[in-house]
Amino acid sequence: DTPLAPLIEDLQRNQKAARLKPEALERELSVDLRSESGLFRSTLLHRLSVLGVHWGKLTDSGRSRGTFRERWTLSWEPEYAVRLVENLVYGPTIEKAANGRLIQMIGAATSLDAMAALVQGAITANLSEASIAGLAALEDRAARSSECLEILTSVPPLADIIRYGEARKTETARLSGLLERLIVEGGIALAYAARDLDAQASTTLVGAMRKADEAISLVEPEQDVLDAWRNGLAAVLDGSRSTALVAGCAAHLLYEAGHLSADAATGLIARRLSPGTPVTEAAGFFEGFFSTAGQRLIYDEGLRGAVDAWLASLDEDAFIAHLPLLRRVFSHLDSMERRRLIEAVLGRAARLPAGLTPTPDGGEAWRRHLERLGPLLTGGSGNG
Repeated sequence: DTPLAPLIEDLQRNQKAARLKPEALERELSVDLRSESGLFRSTLLHRLSVLGVHWGKLTDSGRSRGTFRERWTLSWEPEYAVRLVENLVYGPTIEKAANGRLIQMIGAATSLDAMAALVQGAITANLSEASIAGLAALEDRAARSSECLEILTSVPPLADIIRYGEARKTETARLSGLLERLIVEGGIALAYAARDLDAQASTTLVGAMRKADEAISLVEPEQDVLDAWRNGLAAVLDGSRSTALVAGCAAHLLYEAGHLSADAATGLIARRLSPGTPVTEAAGFFEGFFSTAGQRLIYDEGLRGAVDAWLASLDEDAFIAHLPLLRRVFSHLDSMERRRLIEAVLGRAARLPAGLTPTPDGGEAWRRHLERLGPLLTGGSGNG
């Protein structure tokens, strides 16, 4: 018999141990990570993915529900054998080759978030050599980085490792210390990073802030670390040069964390959306605050009143120009939430800005247009 390439031979041993046949026909595989056999199967598939052999594609890790289950779709293709052999340069077994390839990728990574994702992959695939090398590289890079966006985008993958227990006990303390340092540094850098941004840069930073804040809330760091992050958000909110979209996002995150009371938030929204504020600035702050929190308007009459006053202060051209913004914000609401919001607006006594008076049959007019409002705010067409 012709001897097999070492990696092919090792693959066959692992397939036999995992009781998985390399079949071309697509099949679903559910893996329980709490069982020895399930963890073995998961580790094998993750290591093969590191080597570019995507025999299994992870479709649902179950983490959003806090479970220990992974769901894979398996399908073997003939070229996977060739691809596997190409990795022989990294080592003669799947474990050694995956370690070697990841170490090389970590060495070539040029950003914290890329390194963090690779370390996450190393720990998930139980590749200790790559994990150790990756943590050392992360610590070195973090010590030299002052780029806020780079720091913030590295927080979620590191938090994910800690949150779901993928790190070994010997690595958890090291990871936690690194993560807390990055959170503090991100908070310190945030106010400067939020200054005078264009539309694309501000949108990117807001996305990173929201993901980082969610990750920080999940890992529940020490109070002084949490304070450093929220102090950074407060500095953005108070900064005179902070881009309006980013300031609105900072205000929303502080509000959700309970560091901005309902009354303070209402007053802030009223000031930021007042007629004296440039329309584009007001629109940016509105989007930053409400783009993921439109449902707040259903329950908070004070916030609704501040938004009402702002919209009523816009002239016709400005209102039409901002319809796409309103659609983006309210598109996050489902049909029932949109209806409840409209009913909340119709069901209260309007507090109109000075100089405006209610139309006698205004309530009936609003009801006639009820069916048009939902599509209008979410990108559909209202037919009159």
